[in-house]
This record gives sequence, structure tokens and C-alpha cells, in this order.
Amino acid sequence: MSTTSKYMLVAERLSRRIKSGDYHLHGVPAERRLATQVGVSYMTARKAIQQLLDNGLLYRMPNGRLAVRGNDDDGPAKKQVALLAPAWESNEANNWDINLTQLRTKLDFSSRIVHYVHWDDPVIADTIRQFDATLFLAPDSPSSDFTAELVKLGRPLIILNRDWSGFGLQSLRLFPPRMIQKLLDHMASLGHRNIDCFNVQHCGQVMREWIGHWLLWGSKHKIAGELINEPVMPFTETLVAAYNVISHRIRQGNLKSTAMLCLTETAAIGATRALLDHGIRPGHDIALCTTGSVRCEYLNPSLTTLEQPDPKPYLTTCLEWALHPEIHDWQGPLLIEPQDLKVMARESTVPDVAKSRAPQRMQLVATTDGNQVNRSAGPSLQLSNV
Repeated sequence: MSTTSKYMLVAERLSRRIKSGDYHLHGVPAERRLATQVGVSYMTARKAIQQLLDNGLLYRMPNGRLAVRGNDDDGPAKKQVALLAPAWESNEANNWDINLTQLRTKLDFSSRIVHYVHWDDPVIADTIRQFDATLFLAPDSPSSDFTAELVKLGRPLIILNRDWSGFGLQSLRLFPPRMIQKLLDHMASLGHRNIDCFNVQHCGQVMREWIGHWLLWGSKHKIAGELINEPVMPFTETLVAAYNVISHRIRQGNLKSTAMLCLTETAAIGATRALLDHGIRPGHDIALCTTGSVRCEYLNPSLTTLEQPDPKPYLTTCLEWALHPEIHDWQGPLLIEPQDLKVMARESTVPDVAKSRAPQRMQLVATTDGNQVNRSAGPSLQLSNV
């Protein structure tokens, strides 16, 4: 392979990195470091860098360091958008990333996920400073100092799934907490007068709002129910916790409701499995609903939930402003959210509570070989007829 073709291949490789936003956070390494990273000689790396300087993807700052040339520098590089997300597995982050990726071509930008570990992680401010726009899956209960620092940065920033408009920050929320009252209305229309509220998630701002709306609705309609609020420690598996909480309540005879509002999808899935393992059938013996997820329709039984709004129209509005604030003014209040959501009624809600059967509790019985089998132990709780 000739020296010329080799440096061109390196230039193409670095060009792909630049267009993907790989150097937006930590900057472009010096030529010697780049040479080591891509496994070529220093002279080959220098020729590749010169090629990128010539075509305008890079420029050299007064101190000699290399920098990516953005649109504000009259260069050809695309605007760069960061999705700033917690550094653990999250369906929430994955869904936002998918929708962000689908808008890249239409709005002509590149995007990437940047992870942070805690709310005081320096990577948060660094990301907001370096990228043209940042979508922030933010921690649940910010301090006033933290939000003031974000405002002070003066960079295009959108808070996702939280309402931080009161702190002066643009926010996008797909599930307004007041919408859980529509789920409660649905279950009340089926005859339920005893609707529990179940949560195992950390009780930050969002969970407190959900619970507050459940309490308000119950008080207004004079409908009973118990708050089963057992939040787990951070980095604890909520699905397993939900299963254990409901299983324990069934064994103790403390699950007496005809319906249950689960505040998260994992709480609903864990509760469903616990109910089934004890012979109680969601959708027949007890009604179960949750606040919303694209996967609810495909579970077994499928879960009644709020409709999943398409994030792309909302994202488009936010990104048009964030990427081109000099052209697109932010219109209206700082919080953008749907004004209405439909209830997607599925198998997990009881069609007619008056005709539902008393659930059967399954008892673990030891056999002679030391194994355990399930045996029906008769009704463990009675459903109220209305």
C-alpha cells in the first residue's frame, strides 16, 4: 500500500469520527497521539491531518491545537447534538436515541449519547458547552445551585421527561402526571371502587407528582385504595423488587384491592408475574394498568396504559430552536407536552368487576424428593361486588 493511499484512508477514518461527534467532548488529539491510536507513522498522521485542514473539517487554534470546525466557523461540519443520559441501561434513553437518530437526515445534524454517573459529574457541563445542542435526561431532584449553573451556561439545552421550566429551562415531557387520572377514570368506569397505587421507583419529583394525582383523584371521587410505596435503593433491579413486594403482600393476605395503578412498567411487569404465580389472574381477578410504554401492548397479558405519543414532532420543535436559535424563537411556555392522551385498554383491566372470580392463592408444598410444587390453596382474597 502506498504512503499516499494510506494517509487518505486515515483521513477518511478521522473524517467519520469528526462527523459522528467523537471529538466534540474531549477535543482532537495531537498528531502523535492520533498516529498511535490508528496505528500509523507520525508522518502519515500529519498528512491525514493536513488533508482535513485543507477540506475544512479541522482548523488549528492559535495555541497550535487542532479543533473541529463547526457551522458557526463557516465550515461544512454538521451541527452536533448530545443525548446526555445516566450511565446505566435505560429503555427511556434508548427510545429517545432511536427517535433522535430518525430525525438526523431531516434536520441535518449528527448525534451521540454521552453518559454521566451522578448529577455533579463534570461531564454534564462539558457536554452542554461543547455540543451545539443537548437533550438532557436529567436527575430527578435537582438542587437550585445545579439548575442555576445550567442556566448560566447559556447553551441550547432541552430537559427530557422532567418539568424544569420553573428553573428557567426548556423542557419536553411526553407523559404529564395529570394523565394518570384518565387511567383511574377508566378503571372506575368498570366498577372498581378500591384502586391501589404501586411504586418501587426512587421517589423523586416525578413519582411524587404521580402519587399526588392518585391521592387527589381518590379524594375527589371518594374511592378507596392503598399506597404501596416501597422504593428501592439506587442501582437496584426494580422488576425483582416489584415481584417480591406483591408476592409478600399476597402471602400475608394484605392485597385487598380490585384494581392497581402501577407507576412504572417494571412495577407492572413484576406485579403481574407475582399475581400469576399466586393464581391471581390480571384481567380476570384484578385490574392492572400502568403509565405508559411501547412494550405494554406486547406483554402477556397486555397492559392497559396511556397511549405512547410520537416524540418526533415535539423533538423537531425543540431541535429547530436549539440548532438555529437565531432563526427559530422558542414559542409559548418553556414546557412542551401533549395536551391529551388516550387510554389504551388491553387485557389487564377487568371488563366487568362484578363477574370476576375470586383469585386462587398457590401454596408451595414440599414433595418427598425435596422439590416444591404449586397447589391451589383456595381463595386468598375476595373481590368486592358493585
